[in-house]
Amino acid sequence: MITLSPWRVYCFAILLSLNVVAGFFNCNSDNCRDCASNTDAFGITCRWCRRDNECHTPGAFLTNPCKRAENIVDPSRCGEKFSHYDPELSLKMLLLSAAAYDPLHPQKCLDNSLPSADFQIQHTVTGKCDFFDNQCSGYVAVSHTVKVIAIAFRGSECLSQAFSAFVETLFSPKEAFLSKGEVQTYWKRGFETLWPSMESKVKALVADNPSYKIWVTGHSLGGAIASLASAWLSYYNIASREKIISYTFGMPRVGNYKYALEHDRLVGNSWRVVNYDDAVPHFPGVYVVPHMAFGPYHHGVEAFYSKPAISVYSEHRECHGQPNNEDRSCSLTKTTRSFERHKNYFSIPVGTFWGEECIQSTRKKRETSEKTNTTVSKRFQFVQDRCLNFVERNLRAFSARARSSSMSLSERSLFCFVVFFISS
Repeated sequence: MITLSPWRVYCFAILLSLNVVAGFFNCNSDNCRDCASNTDAFGITCRWCRRDNECHTPGAFLTNPCKRAENIVDPSRCGEKFSHYDPELSLKMLLLSAAAYDPLHPQKCLDNSLPSADFQIQHTVTGKCDFFDNQCSGYVAVSHTVKVIAIAFRGSECLSQAFSAFVETLFSPKEAFLSKGEVQTYWKRGFETLWPSMESKVKALVADNPSYKIWVTGHSLGGAIASLASAWLSYYNIASREKIISYTFGMPRVGNYKYALEHDRLVGNSWRVVNYDDAVPHFPGVYVVPHMAFGPYHHGVEAFYSKPAISVYSEHRECHGQPNNEDRSCSLTKTTRSFERHKNYFSIPVGTFWGEECIQSTRKKRETSEKTNTTVSKRFQFVQDRCLNFVERNLRAFSARARSSSMSLSERSLFCFVVFFISS
């Protein structure tokens, strides 16, 4: 005899009752406009799902394959195209993200990596975004050739920044963002540091080029900031929802479930690219599976490379399974966590591409290396000293948490890696 827990019985009864009640509504229109216009006396509107091109009743969770943000309840949205992951566009977005790491000449990097697109950088910004004086950075560019306004953000500039973000995310409460949901404090501070000076340039470019698409992208930390920027663009009507396209690479979880819903509502063409067992998309960690009621939760659709992403055409798929946005049959199936996979997407070393391959001249690469090494060595020693003091004060607490089950696999791996690096 099978025994069900009271909680499972309760949940099943709720789902069943919702679907029974839904049966009383007349949501059987055969086209989007009629379906989304069908509203009863209580203001309840039928939902048109583009995945099966059928009209669904509110609460029909068992029969409606669309997630909440995909349901169309406004007839004006019926003309929107259903987005799919585009490998070629993904490569262009990754190269834009890689150029954001270039501290000296991102324009030359763009000229060499995306010559046919002819992107011209209009504005760059760098600002302090944590206690260790680590900086966040981004730029705004435009291409009149492909009719695109690009907004790209850089990931962590060094391990001390990754460590700072790691610690703050574990121990600082999330903060409200826009009208719904909460996001991690480090990502929000990075956004608030960069966006004020970028926003005016973006608004001017949109006003001058109203038909252009808006590409928003970033790798790692840059992906988290890109998430906030794309949502902001739509929320404040700086650009229309159908014009905004967001591709992020190795992006950590940005906020909670409410923020994920809000982002999906605001940005319809949003993709989180995950390279096989990349560790960072699993941070901040969750226990067993992501939960809608508490904890961090991904937004957008995962584009999961089920084999190491040597190229954009390596084996991959769109993840539309359950739970929505956190499809348990995609990257959550991987029991290993790789930081090497995080650094390399499509055989491109994202964070170091600007110095290794993007600038073609050997002389320029040598000059860049000499200037960068001098600056970084002084900066690293300063940051390392501060990190050592911080770790010494908190190592016992961190180690206890790392040994306990309250820290996820990816968090324990990152903790051990960072502490080993700083203390070596």
